[in-house]
Amino acid sequence: MSEVLAIVEKSAHRLAFYELPHGRLVDKIDLPEFPHEIAVNPDGRIAYIGHYGAFNSSDPRPGGSEVFVIDLTERRLMHTIDLRPFRRLHGLQCDARGRLFVLAEADDVLCVVENPQTDVRPARAVRTGGVKGHLVAVMRDGQTAFCSNLLSHAITKVAPFSAATLPVVIEPGLKPEGLCLSADETRLYVLNRGDGTLAEIDTATCEIVRKVTIRGEGTRIYRSGAERLLLASYADESISILERATLREIGYVRLGGRATAASLHPERSEAYVSLENDQLVRVDLGACREIDRFATGRDPDLSVFVRNI
Repeated sequence: MSEVLAIVEKSAHRLAFYELPHGRLVDKIDLPEFPHEIAVNPDGRIAYIGHYGAFNSSDPRPGGSEVFVIDLTERRLMHTIDLRPFRRLHGLQCDARGRLFVLAEADDVLCVVENPQTDVRPARAVRTGGVKGHLVAVMRDGQTAFCSNLLSHAITKVAPFSAATLPVVIEPGLKPEGLCLSADETRLYVLNRGDGTLAEIDTATCEIVRKVTIRGEGTRIYRSGAERLLLASYADESISILERATLREIGYVRLGGRATAASLHPERSEAYVSLENDQLVRVDLGACREIDRFATGRDPDLSVFVRNI
């Protein structure tokens, strides 16, 4: 049984499947221009890709309004979810029940698709309470979501299933972008791209518990096990490993390219980091060293692991 990594390649306009460990391209699914984020359902077999539909936020194109539903095992497009009139779909995540949450950047709306494997329209939507919504972190029960909002420099706590509940606004720093929840969901970790800081937030009270300066310009943050955090730095061209208890850096790997996203191996202590210079780097997180790398299509972004049986 071999392993396959599926990578969203934004400017190649496709989801590409690479056989590991050598990075041989074995399949691809062509998509409309500029797909972006990807999320997977709880069993890891179905992926959801948002259609951002523009090169970046300054691109004058109106942006896309579709979510592409992909069967990762069969490597095929199953169907499309239509989120019109909402545009520039960016952050996506599933809850433990498999419901899909999609953040529309152009409209600052969080949409919920109840049965994304079959539904073609969202079931509900709520306002985020921020401006230029970017990424979303959803609690396992789906009742609470946290949205990063670049232009209002805020994180907003949203109740996706209660329109009467107003968003709670948190100001962790300048241009908050990457965010992730702790394993017990009592803490939210936020990378502030505008001032190079990391904020730890109490998810119940929405108070900032700690705030530290990080290396470089952090863009993405991931939970690595229960007690570690993985940070991807754009300007510093690196990843850092932080001890969650102290927020102290305990590992560092220079990558030789701007890190745009990463994925963690579900079993081994490894990360696969996408670089802006069209490469994918495999990193041993225990030894804090590069294992190998391979070339990708243009603008690789998020990736997910697929079991190729």
